[in-house]
Order: sequence, then structure tokens, then C-alpha cells
Amino acid sequence: MKSVKMEKKSPRSRSKENCSCLIEDLLENAKTDDRLCEVSPNDIEVFIDPDPEKTSYNFYIRRMTDGLPIIPPTRDRVLKFMAYTDRNPDDLLAVLPPRQGKAIIEKIAINSVMAGCLPQFMPIVQHSIEALSIEKFNLTSVNATTHPVAVCTILNGPVSREIGASSGDGCLGPGNLANATIGRAVRLCLINIAGAVPGIGDHATMGSPAKYSYAFAESESESPWDSMHYEKGFDSLTSTTTVMAVEAPHNVNDHRSKHAEELLETISHTLSTPGSNNSHVPGEVLVIMSPEHARTISRDGLDKQDVKNYLHENSLVSVELGDRGGRKLDKKWIVDGNIRITRSPNDVVLVIAGGDGRHTMIAHGFGTSSESVTLPILFKDGTPVQSVHDFKE
Repeated sequence: MKSVKMEKKSPRSRSKENCSCLIEDLLENAKTDDRLCEVSPNDIEVFIDPDPEKTSYNFYIRRMTDGLPIIPPTRDRVLKFMAYTDRNPDDLLAVLPPRQGKAIIEKIAINSVMAGCLPQFMPIVQHSIEALSIEKFNLTSVNATTHPVAVCTILNGPVSREIGASSGDGCLGPGNLANATIGRAVRLCLINIAGAVPGIGDHATMGSPAKYSYAFAESESESPWDSMHYEKGFDSLTSTTTVMAVEAPHNVNDHRSKHAEELLETISHTLSTPGSNNSHVPGEVLVIMSPEHARTISRDGLDKQDVKNYLHENSLVSVELGDRGGRKLDKKWIVDGNIRITRSPNDVVLVIAGGDGRHTMIAHGFGTSSESVTLPILFKDGTPVQSVHDFKE
């Protein structure tokens, strides 16, 4: 098959033209007349080199991977992903900073192939990328900061169960195909479409293991309380994806507490961490509570809102320590010489997940600079997707 020789362009010229076709610069195939890049007349579709080691290395040296091997995004593989979306390949879903890259459906599919996703995962990756572009998530700051904040994707509803996303033992990894590859696909989209390349568009001082992959499902059947997406107004038949900018999770080990207040005291003290963004710019925190811990609290008659109220009121950092953060402390957050790490109980994002064991995981957020976004997984006509097989009908 005859290939097209690409015209070399500098990163600066691409940025000026708002083109995010870097990924196609490597994807050699015959020129087609039905889909051309708005900027370059030599746009091409998919990579045809069958050698996965060579492909991975070629992508790596051009800083288009996370450092791990990729699946070559051949035309056939990408087309399989397109079967699980009702959008056209060149439909623009989002514009992602810092490069202002155009997240068209085909490019999302290409990065999903590279990440090792199954085609059935496409609806979740697609909606997660759309969620990142919502203004309150503030992807510009999330990508540009020196803080090691990562994008965590939380899945709810029937689609997450259908694709086998893990909400139980080891749900934060490793070992589950859906969790690992969906989280990785989101990250590769940030690298290749948004331009969040470490040291260029991503300025995290040290980065974080959470930036490789950070996705899991809520264990709705094991929760004594309403699920997170139900709290946000969605019914049990509607699947959702939630994106949240948080640090890597930190364990809360409490095997001895027999009552709710004792257990919540342990969790609140773990949340009360100087040096986190929340200690000087209060905002959202993620609390991933195991079913055993949730049952202990529920048996004492506390509901989900009671848990949020307690953690908001009792997760505190002294002004002296909190004022050492990166941003000047606003005096409005000071209460009796302390700073609450959340602005209100609603900033406590409480999710039930995990297997056996009396553990909870907490992840501090990005302070006031980012707020989580939950989107329902819908067809383009607004109908909820209840099964990925609905795309085949």
C-alpha cells in the first residue's frame, strides 16, 4: 500500500494552527479523500507497521506514549472501536488544553487502541474525555501545575458492570483490563491530544504513578447507601463516568474500631494533612471506603450525609501549617485557628469500593482549582446507553 510522506512541521506551527494531528504524523497509510485534516492536506489515518516493538519504540521516542508498550493502532483495530460509537470519525467532541488539541472521535479511538482497550470500552473513554473539557474541571490548570494531581475516572451504572470494570478486590489495580486500559486511554489522550507531555504541557515536579492509569467502578451492590451517581440525580439504569483531579490514594488502616465515630475519627485525622492543596485552598477530597468500613458506620445509624458532615467538620489543619502551601491563604477559610480541608460537606466525594478488609483510601484534591464532573453515557440523541451492544442494533 502506497504511503504518504508527511510534511514536517514544528510544534510551534502546529500550536498556532490549533491542529493536534501529531498522532497522524506517525500513522502511515494511503491518502483518503473522505477525511482530511483541516490544516494539513496530507492527513492520514492509521499505522500499518505490523511490528509492535518497532511501533512502540517509534511512538516512544516521539514522546507519544506513557513509556509503556502500545498496541499499534491499525485501521482494522480503529474501525472496531468506531462500531461502539454513534458519532462520525471527525466529530469534534472537545478541545483540550494546553495545546487546544481537537479531540475528534477517531483520535480518541486511536489512543484507546494504543492503551489496550477493548472496543466495548469506547463509550466510556469518549464520555470521560468530554467530561475533562467541562469548564469547572479546569484541565488547563490540572495539566500545567507542578502538583502531582492526576485524573481519576469513576464508573457507575450498568455499562461499568457489563464491561467488567472492577469495583471489588484490588479495584485500584493492578489486574483488571477495563480499569487499567480506560485509565490509560484517558492519559494517552491527554498526552497526544491535549499536549500534556511531561516537561512540556505537563509540569508536575515529580509526576505520580496515578498518571499512568487511575480508574475504577463503585461497588453499588455492596454499599449501604445511595451510589454516587444517584446522589447526582441519575437513576440506576443510567451509566455515568466521573472525572476528578486528585492525588494518588493513601490508605487508612483501621481494623479495631467497632463504632462509627471511632472509625470516622481515624479517617478525618488521615485527611488532615498539611502540605496537601486542601490544607490552604479547601476543595474536594475523594474517600474510597471499603464495604466493611461502610457497614460499620451504617450499623450505628449514620447515613452518607452524616459521614460527609463529620469529615467536613473534623478534618482540620492548623493555620500555621496550612499557610505554608503554594497559594496565599484566604482568611475566610480560618475557623478558630484552623482550616477545614473542605469548603462544605458536598466536597467529600464518598464512593464505596474494594473487597474484604477494613480499609479506606483517601485522595486529596486540587483545592479550589478543579471540581469533579459527572456525565451520563448517552447516545447523541440523548438516550441513555444501557448496553454497549445497543450500538450494534
